[in-house]
Amino acid sequence: MDACLLYRDSSTDGRKGYDFRQDMIKDFNLDILFRTMARDDFLISEKVRKVVLIPLTSPEEILYRQEVLQELYHFSRLTEEMYECARRQEKALQKYKEERERFYSRSTRKTGEILETLAFLARGQEELTGLKKLLEEYDGRLQSEGMINLLARMREQPLEEIGTKLKEMEFFISSGEIGCTVQFGGGMKMDRLQINYCTTEKRQGGQSSLRGIQKFYNKLVRKNTIPIHSNVVLREEVAHLKETAMEQMLKRFRLYLGEMITFFEHFIEETAFYVGVIQFMKRMKEIGIPLTMPEPRPEGSGDTRFENLFELSMAVYLQTIPVGNDLTMRDNVLTLVTGANQGGKSTFLRSYGIAQVLMQCGMPVPAARFSAPVYRHIFTHFTRRESEKMDSGRLQEELKRMSGMICAAGPGSLFLLNESFASTTEKEGTRIAGAILRAFYEKGIKTMMVTHLYQLAHELYHENLPGVLFLTAERQEDGTRTYKMVPGEPSHTSYGTDLFRLLEDELASEGLEIFT
Repeated sequence: MDACLLYRDSSTDGRKGYDFRQDMIKDFNLDILFRTMARDDFLISEKVRKVVLIPLTSPEEILYRQEVLQELYHFSRLTEEMYECARRQEKALQKYKEERERFYSRSTRKTGEILETLAFLARGQEELTGLKKLLEEYDGRLQSEGMINLLARMREQPLEEIGTKLKEMEFFISSGEIGCTVQFGGGMKMDRLQINYCTTEKRQGGQSSLRGIQKFYNKLVRKNTIPIHSNVVLREEVAHLKETAMEQMLKRFRLYLGEMITFFEHFIEETAFYVGVIQFMKRMKEIGIPLTMPEPRPEGSGDTRFENLFELSMAVYLQTIPVGNDLTMRDNVLTLVTGANQGGKSTFLRSYGIAQVLMQCGMPVPAARFSAPVYRHIFTHFTRRESEKMDSGRLQEELKRMSGMICAAGPGSLFLLNESFASTTEKEGTRIAGAILRAFYEKGIKTMMVTHLYQLAHELYHENLPGVLFLTAERQEDGTRTYKMVPGEPSHTSYGTDLFRLLEDELASEGLEIFT
């Protein structure tokens, strides 16, 4: 049994996340998103960081997750109670693992382990039964494939029968009687233990686990009135018999225990992710930031279209809607963005990258509409300021990062480059970036690059290559930036009039004027 709320037939186990995830988090300011999703909940923070950065690579997977998300958003009580169940089991599972580690270092390992295991099984069984009853309250109203199948799978499990078997095991903590058969092997040592039956006596109020175990020991010892108190060897053999009996009983539930642990590990991760997304959606609604469910397209599809796409991290930080962009890219392999500084080029690139990542983890995106193909790999190569952490110069660091990304790339890759190779001269930067972009173009690797290298953009523009789109940051006659990216011939990153006004403002602040 598995919850399968993130994927139709599995969990995130074994799924490959994005390469260079830390670069992506930094370049897209994703920490702002993660904090908004988590709301200071460490469990949610941990799980959303993992799930968001494992891309779904087919439209079917994305739509499956979108349906579950929308249903859980609609049934808020169901979602809250599912997450409370997950939180309780996350604590129980952590405690169980810690106790097992502790018992391994003690002589009473088997006794302690079986008691802790039985307690964990009992709590887990209660949670599973409660979860099934909760889902049955919504039977007939559930519409998503994921939630319908979860209820169906839980109904297939013999939860009541398993609960009865677990109650039979309570004799370990509430006293009772166990019947077993043993054979004597070499050296008259007890061998081949077989459990015949076990019965539980009515539990006495306030009886401790330790007393229950001791009573069970005594009953097992006194069966058939074998005197062992004065026989050290026989006493050791009976002690071994008691531990062996416990171990054999535990084996009855070993497989089920493993399945229960796996179910709850996956269920905890899945519900934490969905609660994080729902908290994010509700927060965006509170501050008036619009979101939409994207339309995923198969890998290799040509068109990418979006309307009023804006940069999410900026929207969350400023709590207002930044300037959005509209664009249609048809079979474009390379998109080059140029234009004036402070024109919104990097913001535009981040807005597209963030939306692509959100779509590929089943989340809504900050746009009026967003439709794009899926990618197996997404790489971000943004320029870095030189810092003490760098082992080499900026150019060498940029080349090293690019080399690593190229080695990790493959079919279905998307590269988002922001001012790459800005740390060297325009001539050298044009030579390096030009070689990389032409190689990507020949291999059909989708690339969007924001660049200040006018010579590079000018050369590519006049080559008139099919599948290459040129965008420029719109600038009005008076120098005002609209922060809109529009198709057009590559333009410079700065203008003489802009520099003149900047110098004029600086001199005016000093009480000086420019005479012409």
